[in-house]
Amino acid sequence: MNKFVKTLVLAAVTVVGTATFTSVEAISSDEAVQSALAGVPGATIANVTEFNRDYDHGRLEYEGEIHYNGYEYDFEIDADTGTFTKWEVERKHY
Repeated sequence: MNKFVKTLVLAAVTVVGTATFTSVEAISSDEAVQSALAGVPGATIANVTEFNRDYDHGRLEYEGEIHYNGYEYDFEIDADTGTFTKWEVERKHY
């Protein structure tokens, strides 16, 4: 009986550990923001006007906007791969 309980606990830890491991993103939200800012020379964190972590089509992604020097930059970054899935630039007339 004691051996059965130890096996059951070990199995539970293995399952929980595996579930936790698979939910970790490849890049953090800070890394995603820095990647987006790298595409806008001169912009800083103060220019990031929106930033969210969201699920789209079953995949975790980061999405946001940067406003800098009369332009709006809209981006989406796949959290698992770190690649941009959207990058749009629009001139803003204020």
